[in-house]
Amino acid sequence: MKKLQTILDKASTLVAAVLCAVMMCVLLANVILRYVPGIGGFKWYMEGGQYLNVFSMLLAGVGITVQRTHLHVELVDTIAEKNPALQKIHKVIISVFITLFYILMTYSGYILASKAKQAVSTMPQFKMGQVYMIFPIAGALCVLASVVNLIVELTEKPEEKKEEENK
Repeated sequence: MKKLQTILDKASTLVAAVLCAVMMCVLLANVILRYVPGIGGFKWYMEGGQYLNVFSMLLAGVGITVQRTHLHVELVDTIAEKNPALQKIHKVIISVFITLFYILMTYSGYILASKAKQAVSTMPQFKMGQVYMIFPIAGALCVLASVVNLIVELTEKPEEKKEEENK
C-alpha cells in the first residue's frame, strides 16, 4: 500500500505540474502573439488558463491527501500524540471525514457534469459538462488516496513509523 501511496503522490504531482506548465506556456504565447499583426493572440486563453489552473489544483489534492498535509488543528494533534491509541483513533476519524468529503465531491461533481449541456463561449469545441468532469475524476482519485492512506495508517506498526520519521 505504501508503494501505491507513492505512485499516487508522484503521478498527481507530475500531472498537476504539467498542467501548470501548459497554462504558463499558453499565457506566455498569448502575450507574445498579441504583438504579431494579424494574429492578436488566442481568444480562449483566459478560460483555458483558468481551467488548467483549476484542474491542476484539484489533482494536487490527491498528493495532499496522500501526504496528509491538509489543514488540521495543531492542538488536537498535540493532544493525540501523547497517547498512541488516541492518535490512531484521531487519524481514523480524520480519514473517514476526508473520505466522506471526497465521496460527496465526486457525486456532486458527477451530477453537475451530467446536467451541464451548454457550450463554452470562447471554446466552442467543449461543452461545460466535459469541463466539469474533472470534479468526479479528481474526487474519485482523492477517495482512493484517502482509503489507501487509511489502510496504511491502520496497518502501520509504531516501530515502522519511527524508522520512517528518522529517514
